[in-house]
Amino acid sequence: MTDERMDEILDALERGRQRATYGAVAALLGRAPRTLMSGRERDQRHSWIVSRKTGEPTGYEPDQLHPELRANVHVIDARQELEEWLAGVGATA
Repeated sequence: MTDERMDEILDALERGRQRATYGAVAALLGRAPRTLMSGRERDQRHSWIVSRKTGEPTGYEPDQLHPELRANVHVIDARQELEEWLAGVGATA
């Protein structure tokens, strides 16, 4: 269920051109931020989940970043904000 939920979150972030921190997503899923992306590709779809410090995903090459990654300057960095944002875009929280 966690992988399915992660996919739903990634899809919503991509549709909304919205970045969210590893910490916010991990808190929502009940996982550790450090292992959140384990086993996942480093590609444009996954680049919406980012470091709180840099606003960018950790360890990605420039061609792995979504071209619109920086279109929205705001980065969601808290679980509650992410839940509210997801509810607003029609994703289940």
